[in-house]
Order: sequence, then C-alpha cells, then structure tokens
Amino acid sequence: MSTAGKVLVVLVLLLLPVWIILVSTVATLNMEWTQALAKQTTQIATLEGDVAKNTQAIADLQAKISLEQVTSEAEQTVLRARVADVERAKAEAIEIQTGVKVQLAMLQNAVAKAQVARKDRDQEQQNETAGLAAARMTVDELKAANSELLNELTQLRDEFKSLLESNKTVVERVLKSTTRRTGRPSSLVRSL
Repeated sequence: MSTAGKVLVVLVLLLLPVWIILVSTVATLNMEWTQALAKQTTQIATLEGDVAKNTQAIADLQAKISLEQVTSEAEQTVLRARVADVERAKAEAIEIQTGVKVQLAMLQNAVAKAQVARKDRDQEQQNETAGLAAARMTVDELKAANSELLNELTQLRDEFKSLLESNKTVVERVLKSTTRRTGRPSSLVRSL
C-alpha cells in the first residue's frame, strides 16, 4: 500500500470515531429533538384545545355580557320610566299643592273679607237698630205731639164753632138792631 493509502486509512480511522461520535451525537440530538417535537406537538394540541375552550369560554362570556348589557339596559329603561313617572307625579303633586295653597290663600282672604263684612253688617245692624229705635222714639214723640195737637185742634175747632155761633148770634142781633135803627143792613165784613 502506498503512503497515500496508508495516510488515507489512518485518516479514515482517526475520523471514524469522530464520525461515530458525530453520528451518535446527531442521533441523540435527533432523538431529543423528536421527543421535544413530540412534546411540543402535544403542547400545541393541548394549547389548541385550550384555545378552543378559551374561545368557547370567551364566546360564552361575550354572550353573557351581551345578555347582561341587554338586561341592564332594559332595567335602566324601566328605571328611567319609573323615575320619569315619579318626577311627573312629583310635579303633579307640587302643582296640586300650589293650587291648594292658592285656593287656601284665596279662601283665607275671602274669610277675612267675610269677617270684615260681617263686622260691618253687625255695625250697620247696630246702627240701624239704634236708628230704628231713635226713629220709633221720634215717631212716638210725634204721635204724642200729634195727639196733643189734634186735641188742641179739636178744642180750637170746638171753640171756633162756639165762637162762630156766638158771633153769628151777635151779628144777627146787631143786624136786627141796626136795621131797626138805620133801616139799612150793615155788614161786619170789611171790604177789601
């Protein structure tokens, strides 16, 4: 064998353990990488399952959130309607209260005016009663005076009649006596 062949054999023999070590290292690495790959594949499958579960959980949670939002919006709408009803009722109550206060003030004013009017009427009635009593007294006084005047008038009439009768008789006597004396009738009546 030639030197070159010997060198080549020595080199091959020297490189053979390196190749064996390299092949064994590659085989070990290959086996480790296969196990790691299997582990990673298992983890990927597990993670994909977890992702699917999480996706489903997220979808369920979103559905629950949507349902909760819709429910809360409905409750808010109902509450807003109730608040609006309460505020409307409060406004109506305030309006009624204001109306009652106004009516009460008007009634109190009317009562005050009625009391003043009643006092005025009482005063007028007292004045009228006093005036009526005074008028009755005046009437009674006038009746008494009238009665006295009528009595005096009656007395004066009677005196006048008796005086007239006496004057007539005196005139007749004088007429009779003067006609005898003068022959002509005389008149006691003065001419104007």
